[in-house]
Amino acid sequence: MLGSITIVCVGKLKDKNLSALEDHYLKQVKNIVTITELKSYGEDVKKESDALLKELSQYSSQSVILLTENAESFGSTTFALKLDKEFQNQKEIVFVISGAVGFSDDLKKQYPKHFSLSALTFPHKLARLLLVEQIYRAHTILNNHPYHN
Repeated sequence: MLGSITIVCVGKLKDKNLSALEDHYLKQVKNIVTITELKSYGEDVKKESDALLKELSQYSSQSVILLTENAESFGSTTFALKLDKEFQNQKEIVFVISGAVGFSDDLKKQYPKHFSLSALTFPHKLARLLLVEQIYRAHTILNNHPYHN
């Protein structure tokens, strides 16, 4: 059973089509997932990193998982099992999606837990939708719901 998940994203989701899809999945996991949007600073890695560090300071570093393109990726079932295992040790998991410039080296060092959604690189707004869908899918897998099949 999944606990509380916060997704911290740099940038706002402005595309109405992506927003509608995201809303569909968020309704399925409405008591589990919340999204926090931070201002994008464009190419200014320092300002973006400072904003992320400030936001993430309220969470245990053990519960924060950065989504990076070079980290380990998993199939949906393994992702569900990894989330389940994380919740055995934490009450809340925080996934972080950076803006277009990516994470600073300092941020990666401070928060060493990294996951990847795929070996492919996605725009961060699409990564956000994929993450929400995979959280919903993990929820269905862990609850033996037929959605995953």
